[in-house]
Amino acid sequence: MTKKSLSTKEAIKIIQNRIQDNIPRQEILNELSEEYYGKTTISALIASTIDPQTKEKYKTLNNLLLGLLVLTIITKILVGIILLSSLSLFLIPIAFVIPILTIWFALEVSKYKGYIYNSLGILAIASIFNLIGNIGESGVYGIIDVVIAIAICGLSFYLGNKMFPNYGLFGPKKDKDGNLLLG
Repeated sequence: MTKKSLSTKEAIKIIQNRIQDNIPRQEILNELSEEYYGKTTISALIASTIDPQTKEKYKTLNNLLLGLLVLTIITKILVGIILLSSLSLFLIPIAFVIPILTIWFALEVSKYKGYIYNSLGILAIASIFNLIGNIGESGVYGIIDVVIAIAICGLSFYLGNKMFPNYGLFGPKKDKDGNLLLG
């Protein structure tokens, strides 16, 4: 039997269907890695795919995180528009480019992508330090920004740990024998 390439989109659909059918994750990995190239990629996709029961359990907290990200996007756009419109009306479209990373994070959180939560938490920590450094200039709004960033950070790490306990910062975790932990 000859192995073939598997697109990420196709792999995710297969994995989601198999998880929904309660097929063990290790069995999914074995099956897909016999047929397709990229066992490392397949294992990362399996470990970062949520099962329906866990998704339902943490839906409210995930929506809260998503809401905080949307709030952050809106405030960045509004602040950008206000600041750039005072310079020139032609600069206003740039206000929509600034929050592009946060928009991407929000989209991935809305899709429950396991790889995004730890990265979001780490960037939130960096944002917290940046905001604390500028708190003197921002006043009350700076404090609000810090509180929102702390909430995003805490929710990101909490949800990442609870929904994807075997997915670390660099992919699926391994046990003491070096075997992949997939779920």
